[in-house]
Amino acid sequence: MKTLIELFDTCQIENIIAGLSFLPEKIVFVGFKETMTEKRKCDLEKFFKMRGSDIKLEFEIVGRYDYIGIYDKLNSIIDRNEDCCFDLTGGKELVLTAMGAVSAMRNLPMLQFDIRADKLLRVNNCNGIPDQTKNSMTIAESVVMNGGAIVTDEKDDFQWDMNADFKKDIEKIWGICKRNCGLWNRLSTVFENMERYGRIDSNFKVSANISHMRNCHQDVFQDMRTIDMLKKDGLIFDYEQDDDILSFRYKNAQVRQCLSKAGNILELYTYKTALEIVENAPDYYDDIDIGVFVDWDGVIHNEESNEKDTRNEIDIVLMRGLIPVFISCKNGEVRKEALYELDTVAEKFGGEYAKKILLTTYISSDRDSREFILQRARDMKIAIIEGVDKMTRNEFATVLRRHTK
Repeated sequence: MKTLIELFDTCQIENIIAGLSFLPEKIVFVGFKETMTEKRKCDLEKFFKMRGSDIKLEFEIVGRYDYIGIYDKLNSIIDRNEDCCFDLTGGKELVLTAMGAVSAMRNLPMLQFDIRADKLLRVNNCNGIPDQTKNSMTIAESVVMNGGAIVTDEKDDFQWDMNADFKKDIEKIWGICKRNCGLWNRLSTVFENMERYGRIDSNFKVSANISHMRNCHQDVFQDMRTIDMLKKDGLIFDYEQDDDILSFRYKNAQVRQCLSKAGNILELYTYKTALEIVENAPDYYDDIDIGVFVDWDGVIHNEESNEKDTRNEIDIVLMRGLIPVFISCKNGEVRKEALYELDTVAEKFGGEYAKKILLTTYISSDRDSREFILQRARDMKIAIIEGVDKMTRNEFATVLRRHTK
């Protein structure tokens, strides 16, 4: 097959799956003017360029209700291109009808992809069509294909080093956190406020006058077991506290990020679990990342620009083949805004095939609030994994695999 004739769809996965599977010399996209926008065409060109592909892309506009025009356009494309094949994936009824008529008249191969099942369907005259290859792409490719860009200079984008020692620290910190997630969140707020209202030196020693810290949760120091566990596990050193001053030293920069940002540890524990799944099953995920900052229009402006970028952070992103999985981690009570944000980001950067997971330790202690969140999640097709703190490592890995399959 030299030329693939593709029906252009608003869902970009449907536009690229056949091209990735067969790598033709040319893809001719046939679509409607209001759908086949310059932005979407540009995004496709950027995507294939990222893949290192030299496939030539052409775009042909047809009228949405002009059957004769569509029929003639398809014949014209075939006349100009030898060894063609039709891909029905993503097509609309009238175009599909015209494509079927042309295929029957000219005995042209016609195929379609079931994207969710990752299966090639041979519709007509496909004896010469090769078997499909395994399709996959990176997180960055998925974002670019859907009109965005990965932001690498975000000031809050901490670069984690998942070395063996830090993986052990994640297990230790999560073990302490899950004993009482509410207490953990309050303790992290205290540690964060110590830096805000005190000082921290280059050796990660932080100290502050307790009376100067706003919103300081005094109850976290009434039960010193959490502090004692942090000291025992070598996560903090040189702990000193009196009526006025609190000071200690973090083990390193990564531990500091875990202890002073309440939500980081659940994200890291999830990220580490996903990495372990791949260690045991190398093909299960094709790409994994944590703390992914995305720019909505794909144009990243510098600080001097008058235009401000619209950006979002996604806690965890996984890729299985061409399907992105967006995971939002909440180490505490879930509010409805978390659902709307996850749904909006997933729809923008993953399209209709994206999977959405809200991962949490608990939803709400209020029964009505809990039922509302669960119902809204069902309406939005968001899977909820609740009670992570009650699961063993193996149980959590099993649940994560099942929801991302």
